[in-house]
Amino acid sequence: MFRNIGGLMGPMDETVGMQKWNKGPNVTVTVVWIDPTNVIAATYDILIDASAEFTHYRPPLNQPLRPGVWNVRILHNWSPVAEIRFLIVPLAYNKHQPIRQEDTLRLHNGPTKNSYMEQSFHGLNPVLNIPVSLAYVEQAKRNAALTGPELEGWVDGLVGELWEAADICAVGLTACPVMQPCAKSPWSSMSPDPKSQLGGPRTDGRIR
Repeated sequence: MFRNIGGLMGPMDETVGMQKWNKGPNVTVTVVWIDPTNVIAATYDILIDASAEFTHYRPPLNQPLRPGVWNVRILHNWSPVAEIRFLIVPLAYNKHQPIRQEDTLRLHNGPTKNSYMEQSFHGLNPVLNIPVSLAYVEQAKRNAALTGPELEGWVDGLVGELWEAADICAVGLTACPVMQPCAKSPWSSMSPDPKSQLGGPRTDGRIR
């Protein structure tokens, strides 16, 4: 019921950037957030104090976030020193039902006018050597209209870019002696999850 072992994020989730630092002198770095169509969603400077171990900031991004692989870069004097990619997963279901196209067009197209913040950072694309590609934009528009099996295929393809199978399990009987049943694999949604084992109301009003 509450399990999200992968820590997946969707278009309406809020994102927070957190960095861990080694000891060193005071330094200022620039953090750049880039969406799947190479739109620079946000950029800001962070002053790293010599005694700081962690820094974090939640950019006030307009929603919905465009689904796909995002990129966060940390620059020092405009030279990259760190980079990480993360996934905003398209929604295959909305309100417990397979998502309808009118909702995918609303939730998977990114924010209005591709503007994640009041300020536009479009002028930084050439400075940061981030190409603006019409092909990326057109593909994103096509993806935003997907429903059904095509949408599920898109979701699977995105997950496959950043994740790989670490283990497998069997739902039913299997001839493979080393394959563990999913009911005994804690990471599987088929395994018991006590906090989600809800039943009918008892005489005392409890459902567990």
